[in-house]
Amino acid sequence: MSVKNKFSHLGLSIVFYLVFSNILATIVMFIGMFVYAFFATFKASQVALASGIAINPQIMQSAIIEFRNNATLTNLLTMLAGYFIAIPCTILVLNSPRFRDIPALTGFKFSTPYEKSMQRSLKLSELLSFILFMFPMGIIGSLIGSGLASVLSVLSGVTMDDYLSEMLVNMPLPAVLLLSVILAPIFEEILFRYAVIGYSRRYGEWNAIIISALIFGLIHTNIFQFFYAFFLGIMLGYVYIYTRKLIYTIIMHVTFNFFGAFVPILINPNLSEVTTGNIIYSSIQYIVAFVGLILLIRFVRKGNILRTSDSAPIQENISKDALLNPGMIILFIVCIALTAFIMVFA
Repeated sequence: MSVKNKFSHLGLSIVFYLVFSNILATIVMFIGMFVYAFFATFKASQVALASGIAINPQIMQSAIIEFRNNATLTNLLTMLAGYFIAIPCTILVLNSPRFRDIPALTGFKFSTPYEKSMQRSLKLSELLSFILFMFPMGIIGSLIGSGLASVLSVLSGVTMDDYLSEMLVNMPLPAVLLLSVILAPIFEEILFRYAVIGYSRRYGEWNAIIISALIFGLIHTNIFQFFYAFFLGIMLGYVYIYTRKLIYTIIMHVTFNFFGAFVPILINPNLSEVTTGNIIYSSIQYIVAFVGLILLIRFVRKGNILRTSDSAPIQENISKDALLNPGMIILFIVCIALTAFIMVFA
């Protein structure tokens, strides 16, 4: 199979995920809204009959509005549908028979017995080092994304807001913990590390790491998140290739989201306000990031970086054919269009 065909299918599979998850979210929202309105109307009618008063004809419309304004419930329904239905379906599409490198890897299987034999465990000190490496990448990427969003806001005259932060702020802490710290890291690692890297790594480890990181950044459809998601995707992909174990990347992802999304809201639910707690916590983050950056530089200078297997078809870090093909180009267009639409109209 040619490199272009292989990675074109990868791009189209992720487009399928975007389209299918959004259609699924719409269907789930409609069903949830109907059920919510039905029970609200039923409850109101029972109260009205017991009291001998007329039923308010606006009760269903009020229930629909109440459902739409319930950010916790709507986000929970749509994200759960995406995680438990859209991601498994996407993995099956990605691993369709025509595009398998190894016919025996059916269904949700992406690792051969040989690759499983290459699994290695990390020492606690190694895992902590990799976790520390993420923080400078996250801060640098976040600064780039925020700066670019500010420039685009000035040039376009349209204020661009970080809708993800706004979404998290509007949800109670338990929901933020469940969705952002627990479910998102688990299912995103399954899709973007286990499936995407598992699908493409036999064509070249570094090519798979960078392509998966690029897709991981694009799929967030948010300028504020793209760069730090891309940088983190490289680190998570590297650790997954290095260990062949998903548990480590899940731990790293959970840790990053906990300290990056949950703790700031825990300290100050209104992220737009500057408080003493925010300043102290941000200072600690920058200190940790500085330490992580020094350790990362030392790690690279010691020559610890993984090398692409000699037998891999793609020896360069990023292949032009893996990047410039119909499926990946369509994915870029769709993600950029969604990003522009969400940033302007969300």
